[in-house]
Amino acid sequence: MLTLILTLALSASAPEAAPPAQTTSETKPAKPKMVCRANKSTGSRLKSRICKTQEEWDGQPTNIRNDARLNGVGN
Repeated sequence: MLTLILTLALSASAPEAAPPAQTTSETKPAKPKMVCRANKSTGSRLKSRICKTQEEWDGQPTNIRNDARLNGVGN
């Protein structure tokens, strides 16, 4: 009984806990959305998917036959 009274008395006299400090908008940057496309491979029955960000898809040539780097144009 005495310990209960002492516990209540000490908890009443304890300083209040400070509210958590608010940080200045430290939100995580949004992850870029992944875009997945089906990969059709000749001679395979297995389906595969390639997932990249839209930025990566835009940086890749759409038609590889017209890619000058692979055809040796300009050498």
